[in-house]
Amino acid sequence: MEEDGRVNQIPDVPPGGPTGTEAFTGAPSDFPPSPPVQVAPRTDGTAVAALVVAILSWFLLPVVGSIVALVLARSAERSIDARPAELAGRGLVTGARWVAWTHLVFAAMVVAFVSAFVIAVWIGR
Repeated sequence: MEEDGRVNQIPDVPPGGPTGTEAFTGAPSDFPPSPPVQVAPRTDGTAVAALVVAILSWFLLPVVGSIVALVLARSAERSIDARPAELAGRGLVTGARWVAWTHLVFAAMVVAFVSAFVIAVWIGR
């Protein structure tokens, strides 16, 4: 309230109305206009599929799953390279490759060990 008992009133708004902080303070804004919003790239679905298949290859369709994961990883890498501003997921591709190759090496070691064991038992007869 002012000294004479009147309530402070909001000043009249000119036609067209103020914008930004003018609407609140009645003064022009001292801040520059906001920059355009940048949208983050979306994750490539093939990269996600490659990692999921690589992980599942440890439990389902061991060698075949790893090979499929490597093919999917290569496909995802090509699409990410073609549109780097739109697609993300290079880390998923790298992870899928590591998991798939680790599984293939592990499977090869198991086959080598079992083969050596069978040959040793065969010779020992």
